[in-house]
This record gives sequence, structure tokens and C-alpha cells, in this order.
Amino acid sequence: MTGSTAFRLRQLASPRRPPPGPGAVRPAAALLLRLGCVALLAWIGYIHLHLWQEGYRHIPTNGPLFLLDAVAGFVLAAVLLTWPRPLAGLLAAGYTASTLGALIISLSVGLFGFRESISASYVTESLTIESITVLALISWTVVVAATRRPASPQPATGRPARSLR
Repeated sequence: MTGSTAFRLRQLASPRRPPPGPGAVRPAAALLLRLGCVALLAWIGYIHLHLWQEGYRHIPTNGPLFLLDAVAGFVLAAVLLTWPRPLAGLLAAGYTASTLGALIISLSVGLFGFRESISASYVTESLTIESITVLALISWTVVVAATRRPASPQPATGRPARSLR
């Protein structure tokens, strides 16, 4: 991993917050967007758990993946709720995009020998919710990453640099 990539990952996971200023509405909007994303991720988890309980658990390979998807939805909702960093948003967006992609593949050509029908329970709802969730998570991640202060370089000793004045 290059130095700039490692620096950018540390910056995305950084707990630093921007100083309060004239754009104080932005943190409130970001909070509401994040809470909406948390609710959408939990909803995706619930749908997958419900479908797994209703019989998808008996489908080879896809059944366990539905349970894994449900657990991942709940876990990522909790992570985004408790650790509001751009990296968490990127991880959740990747999860949601892959779930949406798997549904589209299952609808078009089949996935692991199982082909989903558009008329099946929660298929149209899942397509809608997962699409909205991906867009909301990417939006939240961009807003939060754009409002963060860049990390200030510290001397190697860990003490703040002295002013020369």
C-alpha cells in the first residue's frame, strides 16, 4: 500500500470534526442522512432475515447467504450508528451495492443455480430500497469527507511544533 493511500485511509477513519462555523446546518443534515442510512441498512437486514425465515434458508448456497446478508445489514447499521466515519459509509455502500448486484444477477441469469422472479416477495421493494440506500450512503460519505479537516502533520516526537515567533 502506498503512503498516500494509507494516509487517505487514516484520514477517512479519523475522528476529527470540522470547527463550528457558518455552515452549522451541514452537520445536522449529515446526521439526519446518516440516521436515514442506518434505518435503511436495518430494513435491508430485516428483509433478508424475513425471507430466510420464510423458506429461502432451504435454497442451497443462497440460503446461508441470505442469513449472512441479514446479519451484515444489522452489523453495518450498528457500525454506522456508533462510528460515523466516511470509511464506515464506504463499507456499507459496498455491501449494499453488492447485495443489489446479486439480486440483479439472480433476476437476469440466476445465481448459484437459483433464478429469482420479479414477482417474488420483496423483490421490487428490495430493488428500490437498496438503490436508495446506495445513493444515500454515497451522499453521506461525500458530505462527511468534504467537511472533515485535513489531518495536521505532527512532529515525530508526538509533541506539537513550536512557533518560531
